[in-house]
Amino acid sequence: MTNPAGTDPWQLDWKHGSLTVLPVGAILWNCHFRLPDGSDFAPFAAAFWAGDRTYENLPGHMQWLGGEFVCAPFGVGGAVEGQAETGWRDLLGGSTNSPPHGFAANGRWSVLARDESRLMLAQDYPASSPVARVMRSIEADPDAPALDLTFTVESRRACRIPLGLHPIFDLDRPAGQLRLAADFDFGLTYPATVPPDAMLTMPGHEFSQLSSVPARAGGLVDLTRLPKAQPVEDVVQLCGVRAPVCVDFLDTGARLTIDWDTSVLPSCLIWIGDRALQDAPWNGRFRGLGIEPVAAAFDFAEDVSLADNPIARRGIRTAVDISPGAPCVIRYRIEASLIQP
Repeated sequence: MTNPAGTDPWQLDWKHGSLTVLPVGAILWNCHFRLPDGSDFAPFAAAFWAGDRTYENLPGHMQWLGGEFVCAPFGVGGAVEGQAETGWRDLLGGSTNSPPHGFAANGRWSVLARDESRLMLAQDYPASSPVARVMRSIEADPDAPALDLTFTVESRRACRIPLGLHPIFDLDRPAGQLRLAADFDFGLTYPATVPPDAMLTMPGHEFSQLSSVPARAGGLVDLTRLPKAQPVEDVVQLCGVRAPVCVDFLDTGARLTIDWDTSVLPSCLIWIGDRALQDAPWNGRFRGLGIEPVAAAFDFAEDVSLADNPIARRGIRTAVDISPGAPCVIRYRIEASLIQP
């Protein structure tokens, strides 16, 4: 791995694991957990192009796509393909977040404090932004293969902003070897066509079980078992999530659990990015699974999440209110364990 722009990543190494944090986007990178049976468990994806200077003009998180990072404002945006579903049609005008997923995911962070088990990082936002500063704390649990994290957003004036966490897990394994478990009020498939022509799900539909999602090819598709044999590019949103979400890596016998404050981030995006995107830098090779706790409307631009969109109309928050005297603090935990027989 080439160090980004000549700066050194920060590292933590404790009894139950090790990790690197990149200055770009404060991306949690190259994280290994040491499981109780002594095995090494590295659950996060890492783009094969990471650190390749050919792509240094990409947004920061895209140069090092993988691991786990934070987003403020959450969302990418852009024109949708196909006909957006009723309720979304007038909202999706092609606006974008610049940079995608906000400065937190793309700019350079600095260290506020560090010791053997904890990193506290911060990034100042441009003066034009209502966000003044973001902070990120990563603390290793001394007694378990687990991390306790916080994401804090401070504002210089009252604002609403979509926020999200962005873990990406490694899908480079045989078909069906990841098993997902999530409890939620209702799920929604993407309300337009996800390019390229590799969606599993029928756009604009609702579902109640991740194992029974309306399929584009007809019938139902089981999204609790991934990857699929064929290339896939797809996104669904689970609304009213009751955390945690668990991902079982059946081929390694390990489980990764993500637990977070759902009173702040009430939804979870499931992004399946598996060999379908053919243009650079993807080149038909990237294999990642995003399990993304959010207060947002899919990955649409900020203005869509702030609008009276179909998710917000059902009582599911798609943005967070922040004021100078009341920063937003999101606490979450990522924990590895063995799958119990």
